[in-house]
Amino acid sequence: MRAAHLAVQTSALLLGLFAGAMLLIGGALVPFWRALPPPELRRWFAVHAGRVRNVMVPLGVAAMLAALAALFVAPGPWLVAGAAAPIAVVVITALVNEPANHRFAAPDALDDDQTRAELERWRRWHWLRMALGVGGFWAALRALG
Repeated sequence: MRAAHLAVQTSALLLGLFAGAMLLIGGALVPFWRALPPPELRRWFAVHAGRVRNVMVPLGVAAMLAALAALFVAPGPWLVAGAAAPIAVVVITALVNEPANHRFAAPDALDDDQTRAELERWRRWHWLRMALGVGGFWAALRALG
């Protein structure tokens, strides 16, 4: 029983950190990116996107694995939701946001209008990722209670 509780606590902690990081991106970086002229945005991604990726990918994978481990040792409906959320975030990231990040950073991959449209698409999908992240965190907290 103690190991199951520890697994759920670990899941909640990592899901909380992951959700918080996504909220920081959505609340601070996205408005900053939207204010940049498209050429500056593409330059920013070429220089800095790897740094964000180096934090978010391991954090997202750790949150997902912790949520799956918690579900495995202490199955329950809240932990199903807690595990499904980071899985969905990882899928959306792999299929939508990460390819866009590479297009932003690639020289001559996008013109200015395409950059604006791609950033708007990225932003909309990120709102879904944030909602899923917060929902997964909330579910893990409910599983603790």
